[in-house]
Amino acid sequence: MSVQPSPSLLPQIARLFVANARLYCMSALIVGLLGIASLTLVSILVVRGAGEGPLDPRAIWQSMTGSHQISAFLGMLLAVWMPILLAARGVCRITVDQLSGRPLSLVAVLIDMAKFIPAALVYSFIIGLPTVIGSTILFVPGMAIASLFVLVVPAGAGEALGFLAALRRGFSLGNRVFVKDLLITIAAWALVGLVVLLRNVFLDRFLPGTRSSVFALRFALTYFPALLVLVLANIAYTLIYNEAREAGN
Repeated sequence: MSVQPSPSLLPQIARLFVANARLYCMSALIVGLLGIASLTLVSILVVRGAGEGPLDPRAIWQSMTGSHQISAFLGMLLAVWMPILLAARGVCRITVDQLSGRPLSLVAVLIDMAKFIPAALVYSFIIGLPTVIGSTILFVPGMAIASLFVLVVPAGAGEALGFLAALRRGFSLGNRVFVKDLLITIAAWALVGLVVLLRNVFLDRFLPGTRSSVFALRFALTYFPALLVLVLANIAYTLIYNEAREAGN
């Protein structure tokens, strides 16, 4: 009995995204606005008292007390990872429903994302913390760690699992397709890194100061392009999850 080869990943991603681009973008945008607000608030609290003018992150960090440093780190960790995980859940939910032929609804997606908040809080530490640590030591370890966990959210959405069961299931499936996950992760992070670089080179010089509006604009210029990358990457992860799941059955 011959096995039909699976369609190429990129055409599948494009087909699924185009079919429901508005729903994908709306779900990600809502969480994106939350992410920008969270990052802006944490940044204002971190640089409070630094004054106007160019910021020296090292000097600001060294001027903090130990408790302030811990609070700033944890606040930034949650401000970055909670929106990412919630947006990923929304994208995976939409993709799973598309593939299964179930009706699609923004309200249903938002309710599912809201129910996912406790799991996203836990995953921010279980997944986000080691990924951040690995990335600060060297870029490659951070990518490898992230790639081990990228099927956790699709597994939870696809099999209606609790957060611990989804963690085990996603990690197990992720080991089977690690190379694919790693390639998608590197490509996604590289695109986001390019967006940040372009903003730093061409726009940051026109956005000096520590006003909340300036922080919000800086994050928005990075966040909205990054959201499109996140949507496409998580469609890919959901397709890879389906492939790994079917291969294991």
